[in-house]
Amino acid sequence: MEWLLPLILQIVIPADSLMQVTLNKSLAQVIQEQISCRKEFNEAKKEFEEANTIDDPLIRLIAIDKLRRTVLLRCGVRP
Repeated sequence: MEWLLPLILQIVIPADSLMQVTLNKSLAQVIQEQISCRKEFNEAKKEFEEANTIDDPLIRLIAIDKLRRTVLLRCGVRP
């Protein structure tokens, strides 16, 4: 059982670094958002799919981020 924690850390630390570089959020924040707001994110799936079809990458990013923040506020998680 002692080997399990180092194994988990070998996976989590690089994943956390990657999340911070790509999304500017820690892995803990992403997990909290997904666990706390799963129902709200599922309800907004259609809106996310529509926003993902926007051709301009910057406008798409802004639309998805705005939608994500709205969903987080609905479920009480600070974005």
